Amino acid sequence: MESIKFMTPGIRRTIILTELIIAGICMTGCYNPDRPVNSPANSGKFSKTLLVIGDDRSGSTSDIRKFNKEDYRILFEKVGSKGGGAVAVCLIGNPSPQKREPYTIGLKSLENIETYDPKDPGLTLTQKGNLKAKNENINGQNEATLKEQRNNIEAFIAKFLEPNVINYLPSGPDDTDLDDAIDRINTLIHEPQYEYFDNTIIVFISDGKNESHNHKRPITNKLTAPNAEIYLVGWETETACFTGRNIHKMSSKDGFIEIIKNLK
Repeated sequence: MESIKFMTPGIRRTIILTELIIAGICMTGCYNPDRPVNSPANSGKFSKTLLVIGDDRSGSTSDIRKFNKEDYRILFEKVGSKGGGAVAVCLIGNPSPQKREPYTIGLKSLENIETYDPKDPGLTLTQKGNLKAKNENINGQNEATLKEQRNNIEAFIAKFLEPNVINYLPSGPDDTDLDDAIDRINTLIHEPQYEYFDNTIIVFISDGKNESHNHKRPITNKLTAPNAEIYLVGWETETACFTGRNIHKMSSKDGFIEIIKNLK
C-alpha cells in the first residue's frame, strides 16, 4: 500500500476498490461456481410416493405396537423430504361410517436441481455460475416447501389422526372390518391422481383377523396393486387377498419405519 501514494488519484481509487471487492468476496466464502450446492432439501433425484397405511385399532391387535404421533410425523416427513406425494391413513376396526373413509394428506413435490460437472470443459465460468445460482434458488424453494409441509403435517395429525385413529373408540361392538378397509384402499390406489407416482407403498398394521361379533370370517375383498410394495406388520392369517409386486411380512413397526427412512 506504500507505493499507492506515488500513483495518480484515479489509479489509486481503482486499486483500492478492487482490493475491497476481493476482500468482500473472500469474507463471504470466496464464491466458486465449481463448488457443489449442498442442502438438506437436495438429496439427488426426487421421486413421488403414495404411502397408504391400514391402521387396525381393534381389540384383537392389542399386542401389536401401533404407530403413535411421532411415528406418523416421521413417516410423513420422510415421504415429503424424498420428493413428496401423498399419504393416506385408513382406520380399521368398527369406526362410525364417516370415519371409514381414508384420511389423506398431499405433500408438495420437490424440484430436482440441474446437475452438472464442474470440470466440464464445455461449460464456461459464466454458465457454471448461472447453474449454481439456479440450483441454490431451487434448494431455497425446496427448503420453504419442507417448512410448510411440517406445519401442514402437524395440523393434519392433530385434526384427523389423533382424535380418530390414535385415540380410536369403536362405534358399537369391537369388530374388525378388514373387508371394508381393503375395498377402500383398493379404490384409493387406483385413483387417477396417483397414476404417475414413482412409488406405491401399502402397509397394514393388523393381525389380519376379520371379525364380526366375535365370529371370524374370511376376507373376501381383494387388494390388487401389481406395482406396489405391500408390508404386513403383525399379520397372522392368509395373504391371498393381496396382489402386489412384493408382499413382506414384518414383526414390528420399527422395521417398516426404517424402510421409509431409506426410501429412494
